[in-house]
Amino acid sequence: MVNPLDFDRKTSNKRETLKYVQQHKVPTSSYEIGKFGSGYRFVYPIIKNNIYLGLISLTFSEEAITKSLMKQYDVLSNFIIKKDIFDKDFLKNNKSYKDAHFAGFIHNKTILEDLKLESKKKIIDIKPSYEISKKLYELGQKKEASSIFVNEKDSIVTVIPIYHNISNMYEGFVSIISKGETINLLNTNYYTILFLFIFLYLSVMLLFLQQKIKAVLDKELTKQMIKKDQQLLEQAKMAQMGEMIGNIAHQWRQPLSAISTIASGIKLNHEFGMLQENDIPKNMDLIVDNTKYLSKTIDTFRDFIKEKRVEKEVIIQDRIEESLKIIQASLENNHIKLIKNIDYQTPIKYKMIPEELAQVLINILNNAKDAIIHKKIEDSWIKISLIIKSNKILITIEDNAKGIEEVNIAKIFDPYFTTKHQSQGTGLGLYMSKTIIEKHLGGSLSVKNSENGALFTIELYRQ
Repeated sequence: MVNPLDFDRKTSNKRETLKYVQQHKVPTSSYEIGKFGSGYRFVYPIIKNNIYLGLISLTFSEEAITKSLMKQYDVLSNFIIKKDIFDKDFLKNNKSYKDAHFAGFIHNKTILEDLKLESKKKIIDIKPSYEISKKLYELGQKKEASSIFVNEKDSIVTVIPIYHNISNMYEGFVSIISKGETINLLNTNYYTILFLFIFLYLSVMLLFLQQKIKAVLDKELTKQMIKKDQQLLEQAKMAQMGEMIGNIAHQWRQPLSAISTIASGIKLNHEFGMLQENDIPKNMDLIVDNTKYLSKTIDTFRDFIKEKRVEKEVIIQDRIEESLKIIQASLENNHIKLIKNIDYQTPIKYKMIPEELAQVLINILNNAKDAIIHKKIEDSWIKISLIIKSNKILITIEDNAKGIEEVNIAKIFDPYFTTKHQSQGTGLGLYMSKTIIEKHLGGSLSVKNSENGALFTIELYRQ
């Protein structure tokens, strides 16, 4: 078999690749012209134990390269070489080359025949026209690898420049024309793709707008809920003020009765001439003691009502005791025994707004008292306990009023729900108590029926 790049030593001056490898002992490649054609030569030095033994030369003709490209990839390919790199004698004696479409370049006629054959077989639709050839040469003059899409033939035109690896001289280019099916499909479906893109964009914008509207609505709903809670709180405060006045009345009833009795006795003894001089200081001391008790009662209620809503560290036992002072007289006047299961020796500290816990305790204690009075319980009692369990502070309030009806127990903390007569209750006390414990103090408030009656449990987590 004849090597297509078998050089004639007398006529060829293109042996630079071989000489370069012999001199530098490194592999290289280059486009070269031989006696029977042109193509790429790859030359590798043979070296053993750092001794140069010779070289291996592999050549691929233009025709072999273009046929391989056309058969494997369904493309039209050709080598377009600058005419001035050929020896004039070579071109005169070799009939394989002819002038290309544009001056200064030549084709291999054998490759052109292959092009015609391949065009008829597979890819006649992209057979190059004059316009496509013109674009090929325009790209080739840029001397760099590049591609363009030719809408006329739905084709992709690609050029790959050919440089001599040793001299770095520009020798021409390889042209490749392939089907532009993918790009053509994009063009055909341009409006579909555009519509889908717009649809996707609008969907994203709609979703974003929906989220913004939801955020605005949620903000407005939150404002309304806060406003409603504030209104409920004000109503609860007014209801509690009424209960406070009732508690003050209970606290004052006994000392006022004592003062009235003492004053009436002094007056009666004076009218009947029975008033003893030494009775006057003793009776006056009793009146003063009772007025001091009245004043102290007013101070206790005033401190509770006017206490600033500032979070601070308090002792739980002290807050329970303050609450019991306010309601104790009311319990005694209704013959209700108060049982305290509280360890005062080990103070339990907790950071809170002090008035809030007292407000909750008074609400629950008042409810227990009202239930006992309404059901006319004999030997009635209310028990309050303070228990430490693991990391929890438990305050329980139990009565012996026979418990809450099962149908009502699930609704007991609902706003405006009450089992009392409309003139006696607003249904806000327990609702606000649960709100304070769970939202303000981070704990929980629950209720269940015990063997004796209702059992309320306040859970606070130790800090």
